[in-house]
Amino acid sequence: MKKTLLLAGLAVIALLESAVYWNSRLLERAEATAGAPAEKIALLERAGRAYPWNARVSLELGTAWFEAGAQALGDVAARNAAFEKSVGQFLRSLRLEPGSAAAHFELAQALQYMSYLALPAPAAPFEEYRKAAALTGHNSQIYAEVGRVFLGRWSSLGPDERAFAVDILGKTLAGGDPERLRAVLEVWYLHVRDYAVIEGVLPEDAGVLRGYARFLGEMGLSLEAREKALSRAEAIDFARAAREVERAQRSFEYGQNDDAAARLSAGLPLLRSIAFFQDLVREARIDPREFARTMKTACLLAAEGRIEATRSLEDPDGLVEAYLALEDEPLAAGEFEKFLAERGLVGDDTGSGSRPKDLRTLALELRLDFKQNRYRDITKAGEALESGAFVIPAAARPFYARIFGLVGDSYMKLDYLYEAERAYLKAVDAAPGRLEDLGRLARCYERLGSDRKLADVRARMAALLAPPSTDLGRRPLESGRPARFDVACEGGPSAWTLTFEAARPEGRPLLTVLWNGRVVREAYAEGGRLAFTAKAVSGANALVVESVGEPVTLLALERAAVPPAGGGGLTRPPEHE
Repeated sequence: MKKTLLLAGLAVIALLESAVYWNSRLLERAEATAGAPAEKIALLERAGRAYPWNARVSLELGTAWFEAGAQALGDVAARNAAFEKSVGQFLRSLRLEPGSAAAHFELAQALQYMSYLALPAPAAPFEEYRKAAALTGHNSQIYAEVGRVFLGRWSSLGPDERAFAVDILGKTLAGGDPERLRAVLEVWYLHVRDYAVIEGVLPEDAGVLRGYARFLGEMGLSLEAREKALSRAEAIDFARAAREVERAQRSFEYGQNDDAAARLSAGLPLLRSIAFFQDLVREARIDPREFARTMKTACLLAAEGRIEATRSLEDPDGLVEAYLALEDEPLAAGEFEKFLAERGLVGDDTGSGSRPKDLRTLALELRLDFKQNRYRDITKAGEALESGAFVIPAAARPFYARIFGLVGDSYMKLDYLYEAERAYLKAVDAAPGRLEDLGRLARCYERLGSDRKLADVRARMAALLAPPSTDLGRRPLESGRPARFDVACEGGPSAWTLTFEAARPEGRPLLTVLWNGRVVREAYAEGGRLAFTAKAVSGANALVVESVGEPVTLLALERAAVPPAGGGGLTRPPEHE
């Protein structure tokens, strides 16, 4: 008897294993079927007969019946029957596996489709969507799909459903996935287009906000909403950069130079990317003074870190120059000078009042002296340099010009105008093409009242500027690939018009104009022209033009006939950004 029961049990087990095996094989064949739903349904029904307790088979069968119903929309009876079978299979799958997020989601879609067709449904679709979202993780595709479904039905949602949708969408986008962001934005564009709704969903993530801003520009939507999003993104980046700089400063204090360098490598690019879109929408998210202090600290720390590592004054990335351009406190400049002196890089005087013959070092020393109001020391250094008899190599001429520019500025501070003129002339002779030095000389002649000399200098300056209109050589400007030009100016306010050719006759490309790193104009440009104004520095200015969405062809940059003050011109643009 026992032996008989044992054999019967083994037979049942074998039969069950065979049923499970055939169920699995038929399910695999059905999933691999790319033909009409009927073939897939036949395989799945065979699988269900072989082993009826596989929830996945019922799920796949429900999906197949749904596809069959969607393909039979013209045959009302067949369509309705297919949808009813689809819902029945999804419900069966859930009885076998109640915690299946996929089954709840597929059932919700089927129920929603039936509601469109006014067919009786056994449950509410949105309740099934809720269950699907609750049973899956925030980063899952199902969770994202539920959010998009709710957003697509926004106008018909009640207050609780809207709150639920906002929560789901916010968590979905928090990961910063650009594809999910784009998918959500496309649903919003098609079905909602309410800026308050989407902005209430977007997380405080700089990348997400920039993606939203780019979408708005590409779709020709609200410029104000786009610029506010970019303003928010820049404020987030600034806060992060400020934290990195603060932590870098502490790391340097504790001797953790590698950690400090890593933090500055993260913080400095963020600071340099900020174009102050807040100016276009008249917001005050970033305090310009705090920004300048943070940038100054970052440049100083990075420069000192590099100098500590290399024991050299070489400044390939312009960190020292950037720091000194921002530094306006004599005490802080003195601390930097002390830092350099302790490493034997400056202050190597012989005791007789002479300066080292390295003009790069001398130019830096005099710059630091000027920051600390040591004007008489600078003029003495200039006199000592004038009395020296040595040949200045071509590579050192820019430093020689900087030195005598500082000497001239010091004489101007001391009100020795004729001595200042002599120093400026030396600077101009050393580097004739520097507009900065010619501008200094012009200001000196204005104070001296030398009209003839002033007119001569202004003529020399005008010769360095391009004509009022500069041909840009039909340069193509593709979306996301900005073009950069070097603009030579006297300094002061200037007005410009950029002419271009749109890819489409009716096109309204969104053009963004940055001047020396700050945005000065953004507009959906029409008529092939975009006007903007900018405050130029004397010498080279960086003009960057970017198209968002539509490509354009840049034709010319024209200076206003009567600019508010100053002037400018354009040098030949480089081939690539």
